[in-house]
Amino acid sequence: MERSQTLARNGQFCPGRAALALVGQRWVPRIVYELLDGKRRFNDLAASVGGCNSRTLRDRLKTLEEIGLIERHMLATMPPWVEYELTELGRGLAVAMLPLTEWGRVNMHEGMLEAVNVEVEG
Repeated sequence: MERSQTLARNGQFCPGRAALALVGQRWVPRIVYELLDGKRRFNDLAASVGGCNSRTLRDRLKTLEEIGLIERHMLATMPPWVEYELTELGRGLAVAMLPLTEWGRVNMHEGMLEAVNVEVEG
């Protein structure tokens, strides 16, 4: 995220703008939403996020881990695998996004997606 996206007009850091810049990054809200139900392995997460290539997903997960929204757990199994889960901070963001989800349930319909040129999964 660019620092300029986190600054108010007076040049001071603005937490509201920073939060909007974070959730405005492609795939971030979807990743957080998908992790709300609990731990997910990378491939499971990739499938549920849908449309995000592996490199981009890896980069987003790394960033979310660096800022403390998710935790990465390496499981020592054969073969080894990695699981991701929301931290307390990440769960707080997910909870903050729930009203938007509810708004979508009440107000969004498939025709609206077509009008804004969003791919509809089928």
